[in-house]
Amino acid sequence: MKFIHWKDLTDEQKNARLKKIFGAAAVIFIVILILLLMRCEGCSSESTKKKRDFGDGKGHAYGEEISGAGLFNDEYGKDSEDYTLVDSQADIDAEQKRKIEEEVLAKKALEEAESKKAAEEAAEKELAAKKLAEKKAKEEAERKELEEEKAKKIAEQIAKQAAKEEAKKAEEAKLKKQKAEAEKTRKAEEERRKAEAKKLAEEKRIAEEKIAAEKAAEEKRLAEEAAQKSLEAARKKAEEDKLAEERSKAKLDDIAKRLAETSSEAEKQKLLEEGVKLAEELAKSGIENDAAHYIVSQDAQKKKDYKRALTELEKAIKLNESNYLYYYDMGKLQYMLRRYEDAKGSFLHSISLNNKFPPSVYNLGLTYVKLNNEDKALESFKKSVTINPDYEKGYIEQARVYNRQGKLEECVKAYDKMINMFPDNTSAIMELGSVYYQYGKYEESEAQYKKALSKLSKSEEKTLTLYNLSKVLYDDGKYDEANRYGWNAYDERDFLLNDAQQANITYNYALIQEKLGKIDEAIRLYNEALQLNPTHIKTKINLSALYMSKENPDTDKAMLLLDEAYKANSEDFSINNNLGTAYMQKENYPMAISFYKAALGIKNDDEDALFNLANAQVKNGDLSEAINNFKQVTAKDPENLEAYVGLAKAQLQAGDAQGSYKNLLYVRGKNPSFRKAEVDSLIALIEDSL
Repeated sequence: MKFIHWKDLTDEQKNARLKKIFGAAAVIFIVILILLLMRCEGCSSESTKKKRDFGDGKGHAYGEEISGAGLFNDEYGKDSEDYTLVDSQADIDAEQKRKIEEEVLAKKALEEAESKKAAEEAAEKELAAKKLAEKKAKEEAERKELEEEKAKKIAEQIAKQAAKEEAKKAEEAKLKKQKAEAEKTRKAEEERRKAEAKKLAEEKRIAEEKIAAEKAAEEKRLAEEAAQKSLEAARKKAEEDKLAEERSKAKLDDIAKRLAETSSEAEKQKLLEEGVKLAEELAKSGIENDAAHYIVSQDAQKKKDYKRALTELEKAIKLNESNYLYYYDMGKLQYMLRRYEDAKGSFLHSISLNNKFPPSVYNLGLTYVKLNNEDKALESFKKSVTINPDYEKGYIEQARVYNRQGKLEECVKAYDKMINMFPDNTSAIMELGSVYYQYGKYEESEAQYKKALSKLSKSEEKTLTLYNLSKVLYDDGKYDEANRYGWNAYDERDFLLNDAQQANITYNYALIQEKLGKIDEAIRLYNEALQLNPTHIKTKINLSALYMSKENPDTDKAMLLLDEAYKANSEDFSINNNLGTAYMQKENYPMAISFYKAALGIKNDDEDALFNLANAQVKNGDLSEAINNFKQVTAKDPENLEAYVGLAKAQLQAGDAQGSYKNLLYVRGKNPSFRKAEVDSLIALIEDSL
């Protein structure tokens, strides 16, 4: 239920509630009055009292008990009234009359109260209405007074504004009149001046026309003389420009020819600078010249701007399609851009224009090599030296073709022929040494590298030759001599500006130290190689193996190196095999098995990896798989007694004592001293159990 405060009620709501309150109060007053007038019938009338003995101790009671015979069939109060017993009808009437009178008096009092209240409310309303009317009348009078005052002020302002505008119009009319008079005077003066100016202008025009006529005659005479002189000068300059152009073209043709013939880089650079300057001068003059475009193309090639070089060559060919040099250079550019078919066509066209130019024939041979046509390539290289017997590059490429074709005898003959013709060509000597090494002819390879060394002073080339010779000697089992040349290469490694090459030199020398049993020195050198080239995988593989083979293995260092190597090349056999060994040392046999299997996935016929896998499977309890792998090793290599011992031990653990005994006896029969104590102990153990 929501309560509303008295202060929040409107006047009408307040009056309505007051009426209700006063009405309720009047009713309550009348009810109370009636109750006070009522009396207990048993106490007020002597005639209604029954005679009884109060000595029974039950006290006073009103009325009589109703006997059981007076009940209405247990329907209490049905069709019955509550009667009050009285003595006579007269008493009843008197009582009723009294009650009626009291009710009338109460009603009259209530009506008078309501009438009085209504009169008071009407008076209050009348007074309020009177006050409101007075207030409105006063406000209306004030409003009218304000409006009258405002209208008066507006009228005054309008009057003032009208007077001001009138005065302004009078002033403007006065000014307009004065201005018209001044304009009239000005126009009259202007007309006078115009007349005077016209007269002076006419006099001036006549004088100027006379002077201009005299000047024109003089200028015409001078112009005719100047035109004659200019014509003479132009003719002379044209003759000089033509001679200069012819000289420039001849010079450019000469430069183009010398560029193709020279082998000196310094001379070539000098010719290019001179030629480019001449070409630029011709271009500024608007003269198109094929030799100029050719030289600019040569300069662009040197700067590795191959797109511009091609564009300039195309312009040169368009101006002169009969110059073999242009097609030769076009072929070279196409070759560098790996457009070998296009290059072949350009070289063939160059040869068709001049078949006595060895570079075109030689480069055609190189293009055939790229197109996998070794026979055609060989034919071109032979033709290049037929044209020019001193063309060195033609001989060495013949030897390389024979080498790629696997024709060792012809290859050696080609190299020998070239070396005899050009004994100072150490590159050919070293290449021949590499060819012998490739075919496993270590003695012959060693001889060639030593021959090259005898012709070389300390240099990058000599350091690399020392390195190659040490590798040949190492593979030939000449470790002490390999160590000597390996040291010389390592000592002179600073001639190599490339850190990766220095790392290879250092790695090679470390490999030799490892072979000679100098493990600590090998470890130091391997670490030095990694400082030079942190991505050198072979170094990481070998160094990891050394860490694991130490008396106290440093498996953590080994695994760190192998993890790095594995990230670089997860398909390397040695990396996977060594990781398997590292996990074996860590006794993590499932991981070891995983990496050994990965290694075998790369080289499935490697006995060492298969042997390692079998050992890891024994450690992991995979005995049947281990036995099978040991048997594969022994089947491939019956001399691998280590595998037989491993097989026997696995069989013994698997409960195959007979198989184990047989393999142990095989080991004893092959080599009685091989792991004698262990083999004898196992045989004795089996014999005791049989």
